[in-house]
Amino acid sequence: MYHTHFYSGMTSINDGHSHDYKGETSPAPTGAPHIHHIAGYTAYEDGHRHYYVIETSPAYQVHGGHIHYISGITYISEEHYHSISDTTSKYPY
Repeated sequence: MYHTHFYSGMTSINDGHSHDYKGETSPAPTGAPHIHHIAGYTAYEDGHRHYYVIETSPAYQVHGGHIHYISGITYISEEHYHSISDTTSKYPY
């Protein structure tokens, strides 16, 4: 059995602006040590958007399930990048 998590947030402020992002992680085995991957584009802001591909942390147990930490940077666009730092939604939901 496999599962996914949802995520959403706002990037760091760089070059005077930030970008929203949201999505669903790649599937991973339920009940075994695992990580997920996230990939996508930020929201269009200040005339551009950024692509990102980030590997999550291993699972961290929380009351009633587990989460993953997300930490990475976007690809460069318009001569700058942004940081992404967040957690996934809890599974089971």
